[in-house]
Amino acid sequence: MNPLNKLIAVPASYLGVWRRSLLEQNGSQDTTSLVFWLQADNQHIDIRIPALRPDFSDCTCLQDCSTEQLRWLATQQGFAGVTEVSGNICNWHRELDLQPDNGVPDIGEMVFSGENKLLETGVESVYFEVWDKIAGTHINVSTHQINSLDSNGVVVIARLLKAGNQFAFIRPRSSNLPEASSLLALIDSPNQSLLDILNWLDFEISFGDIVDASHGRINHSTLPFREGQILNFSLV
Repeated sequence: MNPLNKLIAVPASYLGVWRRSLLEQNGSQDTTSLVFWLQADNQHIDIRIPALRPDFSDCTCLQDCSTEQLRWLATQQGFAGVTEVSGNICNWHRELDLQPDNGVPDIGEMVFSGENKLLETGVESVYFEVWDKIAGTHINVSTHQINSLDSNGVVVIARLLKAGNQFAFIRPRSSNLPEASSLLALIDSPNQSLLDILNWLDFEISFGDIVDASHGRINHSTLPFREGQILNFSLV
């Protein structure tokens, strides 16, 4: 077992689904990217979808995507792992990551502005973020593992977090990601095969609404063709 999983639960004030409303970094502001963070007892899942996403309505799988669509998918971010809170310092230990490891710890100084707003200032890098909690997601918080399949039919262990009437799901790729400065840089590097690119992008992070105890409807996903589909919570 990963020793990080033995960490104590985060304070109850962190529990729930948070939506980012502002990022200030490098002299610019981002209020248009779609960013959610679901925090359970000590597990988290985060998804970050840039604005101006291309049209994927003709795609039912990664193999249907054009080169430019695949390149855009590589600009997304998202991760999951264990959350450690000490005082007002929050450390997100990433265990699963859509992007290559950049070697910079994900640590923020957190200030609550009321019960449902968090102000985050970067500790290891320079940024400022504002997070707003979605009402009602601080209750019925739970963490699960489920069996899932990648696009090649390989069984992988996925994670499912629930909070209120919301869920977050992450199913990692089954192949290792080579070292690179970013997923896009990796895809754009010379002599990459289409098969490798598809396997590297085959990493699902989905957020949505719980339909019943065994199912959820996907609203947002790093695989756009999954949006609107029903996810089966086949718990193990």
